[in-house]
Amino acid sequence: MASSINTNNIDGTFPVAGQDNSSQGFRDNFTNLKTNLGYAKTEIEDLQSKVVLKSALTGTTLDNDLGGNGLSNVELNRVAIKKNSIGSQTGTFTINFQSGGYQTFTTTGSVTLGFSNFPATGKFAEIDVMMSIGSVAHTVTLPAAVSHGTDGIPGYASNVITFSAIGNYLLRFSTDDNGTTITVRLLSGPVVAKSIPTGSPAAIGAAGDTAGMIKWDATNLYVATGDYDGSTIIWKKLILQAI
Repeated sequence: MASSINTNNIDGTFPVAGQDNSSQGFRDNFTNLKTNLGYAKTEIEDLQSKVVLKSALTGTTLDNDLGGNGLSNVELNRVAIKKNSIGSQTGTFTINFQSGGYQTFTTTGSVTLGFSNFPATGKFAEIDVMMSIGSVAHTVTLPAAVSHGTDGIPGYASNVITFSAIGNYLLRFSTDDNGTTITVRLLSGPVVAKSIPTGSPAAIGAAGDTAGMIKWDATNLYVATGDYDGSTIIWKKLILQAI
């Protein structure tokens, strides 16, 4: 915005030295100075409430919340993601997106996760969650909204993850519709966590099945030879036999 301060209405040549000067000139300059100082005060206070700062202004608390507004054509360097340590957990609890882009917790029993405060629909957001699984008896139940990417999670069935080894599992959750639909990816975990997922797929498969996927159960090894289209048989099987 253009500043309202007008330096042109202040007469810098008044008063003139060595002669009587009208008091009106003094009054005009003082009035205009007061008006411009009022503009300056308003504009400075507006800046103080809106600008991004390196440190807090005197008597204030630093808050660089941009309120969801855009930041474009910017080069980032030495950027850190805020960590939020949730601590030991059992039962149901909620992971608040606003608390940090990297969050951790340790299970002391089976847990049920929820998510809150994802950005509005149309904005992509992701959050990394490090889960320290203390026992293979501890399961993690994901919310129903986590419906994409679950085929890549070993031990996943019907929104519940069952772990075959204790350890640290890093999952990434992402959404572009305010958490209505959430995609999950396993970023890291114990080696055993990356084994072939279990399951007995239908011959035509299910939405999300793609060529090359492998599953197994107690009697068969299944291989998808095509992508799911709703009608074509894509899963083939090998019968497992004792050596």
